[in-house]
Amino acid sequence: MVVRPRSLVTRLTLWALLLFAISIPLFWGLFSRAVDGVSRDVVDTRILEFADQVRGFWASAEATDSGGMSPSSGLGGPDVGWVWQITVDGRRTYRSELLRLMKASLPVAEKTPTDAFALRQADTALGPMRLAERVIDEVLPFSGKAGTPERIRVHYIVGIDTARYGGYVEEHAARLRKLALLAVIPVSLVILGMLAFIIMVIRRDFQHVAQAMHRYENAETEDIKGQFPRELQGLVDQMNRLLLQNVKLVERTRKYVSKIAHDINHPLAVMKNGLSGTVDKALLSRQLDRMAGLVDRYSSLARAIGPEGQAGRETAIAELLEDVAEGFTILYRRTPLTIECACDRDLMFPMPRHDLEAMVSNLVSNAHKFAETRVRLSARMTDGKLRVSVEDDGPGIPENQRETALNWGKRLDEAPPGTGFGLSIVKDIADLYEGNIRLAASELGGLKVDITIPRGLRSS
Repeated sequence: MVVRPRSLVTRLTLWALLLFAISIPLFWGLFSRAVDGVSRDVVDTRILEFADQVRGFWASAEATDSGGMSPSSGLGGPDVGWVWQITVDGRRTYRSELLRLMKASLPVAEKTPTDAFALRQADTALGPMRLAERVIDEVLPFSGKAGTPERIRVHYIVGIDTARYGGYVEEHAARLRKLALLAVIPVSLVILGMLAFIIMVIRRDFQHVAQAMHRYENAETEDIKGQFPRELQGLVDQMNRLLLQNVKLVERTRKYVSKIAHDINHPLAVMKNGLSGTVDKALLSRQLDRMAGLVDRYSSLARAIGPEGQAGRETAIAELLEDVAEGFTILYRRTPLTIECACDRDLMFPMPRHDLEAMVSNLVSNAHKFAETRVRLSARMTDGKLRVSVEDDGPGIPENQRETALNWGKRLDEAPPGTGFGLSIVKDIADLYEGNIRLAASELGGLKVDITIPRGLRSS
């Protein structure tokens, strides 16, 4: 089992050293390959320059009318390894001393005029050679006095044996490799410095995040504050969203506990006073029923108090709406009421099914109580948000009372069980997902309740 370092900086340092160790031989290999290419280009350039000298030699020979001119004129220098051949109108007119002595000729590849000397490898009577060849329709010297210049086809071939060519290439490469050794040291230092700088910057950014979290822990800030790189900023934003969600859950828990204490204290006080005097069993029974109703309502709220993990799991919205509709249809089968569903079968949304089902069930329960004949459920995506609507054809809620309907009453224990409590539950759950609930008039004639939930929590 491989044990990984727990420190991110240590991991980055080890990766940096590994990359550095790989980069040096890689750099040397690429540099050597480039050096070989440059060295070959240098030697090829020398061959082409020699070819131009041979062409100049022919022009000089023609100008002086010395067709029997000997290569002892110095063309190619004392090095007999540089060979050349000039063919004029298909006849070999000039050639180097070595070719003359060996009674050999260089192989021809080009037949038609070309724009420049072409380099190639070829097997010759003198062995493998690197050749430069060109066919040119040359203008004869002093031929343009009477009109159109006279041209003649001249075939040039120059070359050097492969072993000599390879030696020249290696000679140039060796000089450049010495420069590479001098370059490796500063390049290595620069690479190490850059890697060290990158690691220090990353470490500093993480330290800034740690300091911001420390300030939050010390209650110096309301959340993790600071400007961080984009990759870390996303992580910090997600942490702030989770912290804000936890704060909301704590606030709601405190509110619900306070509400429970307040709502249950009243019937307990009535029962206590009743027990101290003449016992009124009917009164005590009513207070017990009231307390049982309160317990049921708060238990329902506790089960739907907020997200239950795996918030990213996709929920099939159409299936959920149909299950809720079918459940209420079975529950109230004796009621002449039609529950309709309108939703795309492929609509999926990343939200726990339990919470979404709790909201829709509470709304359908309310709509079922006041509807005359129809309740309609629908869902769709709008601007990246899930919008679920529950409508009925009941009396609805006047516009000036809709805001009040969404708020908890100051004396909830005075309301009979099952009235007005569902909208508060729906509002609390939607708020935990940074959504909202809106009441409006329905096309069916009654109330329309819209729940809007964004896809994923917004940034803090």
